[in-house]
Amino acid sequence: MPVPSPYPRGLVPSHRIHVEVAPKWRWRLVVIAIVLGWIGLCLWRATAPGAFAPAPLHARYGFVLDGQSPDGERVLEGYRMLRDRRIDTLIVSGVHIGSGVYYSMVWTRMLALDSIEKGRVLEMRSACTSTLDEAVMMHSFFRERKVDTAVVITSGFHVWRAASIFEKVSRGDMVWAFQPARDSRWDAGWTDREGFKSKLMEWTKRASWVLLEQWKGVDPSQIRNHALHGGDQLGALPPPAWKR
Repeated sequence: MPVPSPYPRGLVPSHRIHVEVAPKWRWRLVVIAIVLGWIGLCLWRATAPGAFAPAPLHARYGFVLDGQSPDGERVLEGYRMLRDRRIDTLIVSGVHIGSGVYYSMVWTRMLALDSIEKGRVLEMRSACTSTLDEAVMMHSFFRERKVDTAVVITSGFHVWRAASIFEKVSRGDMVWAFQPARDSRWDAGWTDREGFKSKLMEWTKRASWVLLEQWKGVDPSQIRNHALHGGDQLGALPPPAWKR
């Protein structure tokens, strides 16, 4: 015996199911798609090929970026390259700490240099405040000396952003290679206070560079004050500025 339908005759529902998206959800999906597309475009534009290429077996100059951990791994990596004859001259960047003292003074004093090596290590003391400042400064420095290739030595986690910045500044006028170095703060992990601060700061800087700063123009004439030091001035601290 057939089971009677619960619906009145002629009002049997269709088997087709129509899912309608409310207008507000449509706009939300559109906004999400636009945001994701913008982020993808920014990442594509910011990615520099030099970040993934190995450093050459030999180059005339190696340049150590400032901002390393208290253990000085960037300078140590540069010194290894100098000792292994992968670079002829090592330039150590150092920003001003205070009272005429620069970070490069501290790091070069820590190196056990023989007389020959001491003549191949230089300090670039400057008023730079960012990687972009250092890129503008060193691009001008090398091009004035007809140097078209240099190795930038920085922490491994910093290579991607540094490569993006240096290649934006040079616009193909120079070949920048990158040598990664360890960083004890970064390697400490998220649970370590200094490791957490290091990661938070770097990811914040990456977001700022990718989404905003990379789209701004770079004025190559805006070079921070700087001076190259070597020889007897290498690692030489200034006399005490305060008197009794």
